[in-house]
Amino acid sequence: MVAQDGNQANARKKPSPLRYFYLDGKLEADGPTIPLLHKKLHINRGADKVTTWCYPLHKRITYTYSDVKKRKAPAFKLMEVTKMLQRSRKTIEHAILDGNISRPQFTYGLDEHKRMFQYMFSEKDVIEAHAFFSTQHYGRPRNDGLITPAPLPTLRELRAMMRQDEVLYVKNEDGGYTPVWRAKDFD
Repeated sequence: MVAQDGNQANARKKPSPLRYFYLDGKLEADGPTIPLLHKKLHINRGADKVTTWCYPLHKRITYTYSDVKKRKAPAFKLMEVTKMLQRSRKTIEHAILDGNISRPQFTYGLDEHKRMFQYMFSEKDVIEAHAFFSTQHYGRPRNDGLITPAPLPTLRELRAMMRQDEVLYVKNEDGGYTPVWRAKDFD
């Protein structure tokens, strides 16, 4: 059966490409479990294996593909974070260099030089950056000492952006929009 746009109506949904992601792991054998940045190098679906490069450990690791699909956490590029937080790239980089935001894990070239390429933020890193920017004053200092932050999405809107959930808005009497959330349907 073919749909109107030419695609098959009952065709399988194409999975989102697996490129960069975080998996929980340990830097040292007796150390705490932390999220580690990985890059997919090769997937063998028939053997249910995925070969990755673990950036903090500087080595190639093979995992079970079905396990990675269940346990992976997204990794966000700096440009994606700038759109979510409505801040410029330079503003976020200056906050990282000044120590106001903890430095996220980064990618590097897989050659012998290992030059830094780009920052990759975890969900925790994005939420930490949101918390920092919500305490920063915008404009001239106020006489009463209160903080007026530049426009930021709410924490729920930010989580919805990161998890690609829907945010519903209801128009109120003033003509403004109020975000409303509802429970997901589990079929």
